[in-house]
Amino acid sequence: MQFSLALMKQKKLEEKQLIIALCKEHTMRKRPMYDWSFNSKIAIIAEVKKASPSKGIIKIVDPAEQAVRYQQAGAKAISVLTDSHYFGGSFDDLCHVANAVTLPVLCKEFICYTEQIDAAYLCGADSVLLINAMLTASELKTLYDYTIAKHLTPLIEIHALSELDTVLTLKPQYIMVNMRNLNTLEIDYKTGTEALQAILSPIIKICASSIDTSHLLRHIKEKTGATIFLVGTALMQAENPQSFLQELSNVC
Repeated sequence: MQFSLALMKQKKLEEKQLIIALCKEHTMRKRPMYDWSFNSKIAIIAEVKKASPSKGIIKIVDPAEQAVRYQQAGAKAISVLTDSHYFGGSFDDLCHVANAVTLPVLCKEFICYTEQIDAAYLCGADSVLLINAMLTASELKTLYDYTIAKHLTPLIEIHALSELDTVLTLKPQYIMVNMRNLNTLEIDYKTGTEALQAILSPIIKICASSIDTSHLLRHIKEKTGATIFLVGTALMQAENPQSFLQELSNVC
């Protein structure tokens, strides 16, 4: 399947009426809000991820059951892919996960209009992902402000240092650096590491993509100071995801 952020944005805009219908169906949030904060030395945001553009189908699981396994193994938050085109997810998955765990939940979606944020809120998310590379500066600000108004935590994603200046104008609490370039789907640790190193306190930085060993996690932590890691594919592929999650969490 061809993948590009521009194509994905167009697909999401074409789905707008479906999202509006979903919001009319889910008129009330069933779940309390959970604080998006981390106090441990290493915090893992464990992701429910059935497929991806780079891997194809990864593993078909019951999203709620997988999320409960993550929580029992010590995950500090759960990320749920809601995109159906490339990740095999849905807002139904988000609802099931949110109602099964007592952890903060991230709606990981290609968000480009406010109704998607409404849907995330109604389905139980505590945070939404805003990808800087697929939005104009004006769109990012509008969606960021709207997320705050919904009492959700906006998690802004960048890949490269060149994106940082635009994002910093919003004075975000969290910035996530994706080691994968979403335009090429290639992993670029050098570029991602440079971006992580440039994010200074009090902003909380998060590292995402291709964390597949405790050795790699430790290496990135030592080079960048990052202590929060979003891990998806490696956990989904692990024979024993609980054991692997605990191994990652115990990195000093």
